[in-house]
Amino acid sequence: MMESFALAKAIELQNRAREEEWRRNEDLFYIDNARDPSPLLVWLLRMLAAMRGHGTATKKADRLETSQSACDRKDCFPQAACSRM
Repeated sequence: MMESFALAKAIELQNRAREEEWRRNEDLFYIDNARDPSPLLVWLLRMLAAMRGHGTATKKADRLETSQSACDRKDCFPQAACSRM
């Protein structure tokens, strides 16, 4: 039982010493804790971003509202599909 307390105290002292080193040298913190993301994760996120961008780029072009009337009266003409006529 006393050995486990001593081991926990030794680990705590090591962690405190390392944190002090990190406070003195900020670059050391990033060297110790920085990791590159997994290539699989990078690929997956790029695929999701590409699919999301494709869906939003065609959203307005797919609307079927071009045959609706431009006004509420009966003598109004249907809306044009393009405003540059």
